[in-house]
Amino acid sequence: MSKSNIDYSQVVAKLRERLGNERVTDDYVRRFAWSTDASYFRIVPEVVVHADDVEQAKATLEVAREFGAPVTSRAAGTSLSGQAVGEGILLILGHDGFRKLEISEDHSKITLGAAVIGSDANAALKPLDKKIGPDPATLASAMISGIVANNASGMCCGTHQNSYQTIASCKIVFADGTELDTGCEKSKAAFSESHPQLLSDLVELAKLTKNNQVLADRIRKKFSIKNTTGYSLNALVDFEDPFELINHLMVGSEGTLAFIDEVTYLTVDESRFKASAMAVFFNMVDAARAIPIIKGESVAAAELLDWASIKAVTGKPGMPTWLDQLQEGAAILLIESRANDHDTLAAYTKDVIEKLSVFETERPVEFSSDPAVFGEYWAMRSGLFPIIGGEREPGTSVIIEDVAFEAEHLAGAAADLTELFHEHGYPEGVIYGHALDGNFHFIITPKFETQEDIDRFDAFMDDVAVMVIDKYDGSMKAEHGTGRAVAPFVEMEWGADAYTMMKRIKAIFDPQNILNPGVILNDDKKIHVKNIKSAPVVDGYVDRCIECGFCEKTCPTSALNLTPRQRIATLREIARLEKEGQQEQADKLRADSKYDVVDTCAACQLCTIACPVNNNMGQLVRNLRTPYITKTEQAFLDLQAKHWGKVNVVLSTGFNVLGTIHKLTGTTVTGGIMKAARMITKEVPYWNKDFPKGGAMPKLPPLKENRETVVYFPACGGRTFGPTPIDTDKRSLPEVVVTLLERAGYNVVTPANARDLCCGQLWESKGDFPNADAKRKELIENVASLTEGGKLTVIVDALSCTKRTLKADKSLTDKINIVDFVEFMHDNMLDKLTINKKAHVALHVGCSAKTGGLDGKLIAVTNACAESVMRPANIDCCGYAGEKGLYKPEIKVSALRNIKKLLPADVSEGYYANRTCEVGLTEQSGIPYRHVAYLLEETTR
Repeated sequence: MSKSNIDYSQVVAKLRERLGNERVTDDYVRRFAWSTDASYFRIVPEVVVHADDVEQAKATLEVAREFGAPVTSRAAGTSLSGQAVGEGILLILGHDGFRKLEISEDHSKITLGAAVIGSDANAALKPLDKKIGPDPATLASAMISGIVANNASGMCCGTHQNSYQTIASCKIVFADGTELDTGCEKSKAAFSESHPQLLSDLVELAKLTKNNQVLADRIRKKFSIKNTTGYSLNALVDFEDPFELINHLMVGSEGTLAFIDEVTYLTVDESRFKASAMAVFFNMVDAARAIPIIKGESVAAAELLDWASIKAVTGKPGMPTWLDQLQEGAAILLIESRANDHDTLAAYTKDVIEKLSVFETERPVEFSSDPAVFGEYWAMRSGLFPIIGGEREPGTSVIIEDVAFEAEHLAGAAADLTELFHEHGYPEGVIYGHALDGNFHFIITPKFETQEDIDRFDAFMDDVAVMVIDKYDGSMKAEHGTGRAVAPFVEMEWGADAYTMMKRIKAIFDPQNILNPGVILNDDKKIHVKNIKSAPVVDGYVDRCIECGFCEKTCPTSALNLTPRQRIATLREIARLEKEGQQEQADKLRADSKYDVVDTCAACQLCTIACPVNNNMGQLVRNLRTPYITKTEQAFLDLQAKHWGKVNVVLSTGFNVLGTIHKLTGTTVTGGIMKAARMITKEVPYWNKDFPKGGAMPKLPPLKENRETVVYFPACGGRTFGPTPIDTDKRSLPEVVVTLLERAGYNVVTPANARDLCCGQLWESKGDFPNADAKRKELIENVASLTEGGKLTVIVDALSCTKRTLKADKSLTDKINIVDFVEFMHDNMLDKLTINKKAHVALHVGCSAKTGGLDGKLIAVTNACAESVMRPANIDCCGYAGEKGLYKPEIKVSALRNIKKLLPADVSEGYYANRTCEVGLTEQSGIPYRHVAYLLEETTR
């Protein structure tokens, strides 16, 4: 069956029959949302499948074979060359499966599921002074199957510790559905029985390659520097065993040969000590000449920055202050040495300094082992991409390409690249990269609004190819994988014989050509300038996004529907349709995507922490909600704000009444009452049996002489939501806070009208900024009046409320000291109280703790009160989203879907510092979660 006339309605029906409806979607909003990766391509798949185990992947491949439908495998989608998007079926690693992580007894190997994030593997190995070899810049987001499939490397691994060199074995699924574990003798024996021809063909191909001396020498030369252009032909000259051939051909195969299920790596040593230096040269020629001189065991990494890179970061926050003093044309080498003992490290740094003494440098070359000092050096390197990406002109894209050269050609190649930037109208272009490996990255920010823009980029890439391949015999792709971006240049770089070998490899593994067709090998010489995604101007938040996908692992709705990257992609498409006059289609997409884009975003802002350009999707979505507020809803919000004290009392009383009704009639009747009320107004929450009672305000003890006084504001959550049915402590949070402050020797005062006051979060989350800001101003003015002219500290007992209060205009807050109770406990109370530690507790370190910068102090307070503190992995946001958990419970259910199975049996209580979050955590975990103040109060009685 031709791929052009496939009936995808039948494909979808068969996939749903095999996998269930929840794993398969052909909804256009969701399909479009998955049409992007970190590259400059956009291809909308016909159907999206989420697979959480190998059987689901096999079933997907079986359906693909039946219909001849193309399948693109996708991990984290951080790929820069367009290999994680494709037509037909998009097979995505699910949100919970493929997470196996096992370390061998002698720590020499680590077995990783396809969806394990690289940094998580290293976190598990760190206590053993080990790590995986590949160290791409995307390590904190990229998944293992993608790291292997792209042969991703990085600053330190070079060509000696990349996936090719450190892969021990892998589990894969072939296009025909056959499984193979190259590390298992039984599996290999079975495969030898079932696929003798495939193994024979590979062995024969390796023999032909070795016997072709010219080709064999060419392959060895090409892989003496970094190279991910095309397939790993070095396997054909390095190995004879067919299973080792398969093992190593998987590296860099970009999903075109098989589906990768698991990978076993040989681990490498992680040095305990390191020092860095910044060598500033007067010109790029000297910097490039220094690289082969310093290369050796003394240097673990050396990053080169050209003059354009230096100019791009000069004067930016966190950058060295002396950059503006450098002479025009300067170049910098950031050099790092690593060792397992101080003496060796000292010897290494001395060796580097002596080698560089033959050069005249603008500044003395001095190594520092102080993280505060060398952290500033490397901030310059890591800050380059976010600075350029974040400050680019609205409507432009960000393209990061990577090429490699032999060391002696670096200076000339850098000069030639710079010339091409200016010749083709990309004066913003910068060059930086992994100098030890001759690997340059370059960034340009082109527009793709017109065919002329595309033609200009096409001409630029043609000239880059001529320069890299014909002039220097370098690599068009050093570590980002071939993808669609340089598929047209593979034969040009390798020659006809090598290209023929690559075609034979593809035919051996995938004779039906259904696995990621068009990636790596493509007869269309213009494929790299087709399906280019547009970047229409939308607003400041959308325009900053570079669609890298770093946000996705932190997003609490990633398993429910969309992530920040996908929401922004959808908003861009709406803007494109409007710009092109397709208003009807734009209106339909806006309406169809409202639930996914606007209604279900938790607005937790965790994406901002992971985002390299510091974009704030949470604030964007709050802004998007404003136009959806109807006149009736606005009137209700105004009424709430004006009479918040009475509303708050009614809510607290109402929860108590509902609790009584539930106790007398059961869940069915209570749930029915709430359901009927929700038909009248969407402000009525869903009911569940773990719902808390109403909260209570504290009774303040009389003031005592010779005591420091603090002003305490009980935030809405703690005074609205009291204990849940499974809470052992039946006091409300404000009562506990006052008890604890009194015990630590403080007088406590609270605003007389505390019930009326609010930070405004409730209104902001709905997009009602006027009421939100007015309530915050009212709160600040009220607590300020109690501080005796700013002398007394103001304490707020909910992390999200503290954060929003402190976001106010500085003219409101600069004369008073407002702190969160977590910070106050840490800084002012721990040393005043005698603590008898508990045994085991769970701790949630949520979005407000992280975005507010109090995660460290929250952890420290909990550690001070418990012998063992358990934090369920990868649960960064509870999904309650303020009050949204009451009305959109599917967010919290999805965000916390794994918490119960992650909690050990001996952990029976959990803590955080935001009451609504704690309510959601309690519901989903089955154990009571409370403010960490309860823990400190109990352990200091």
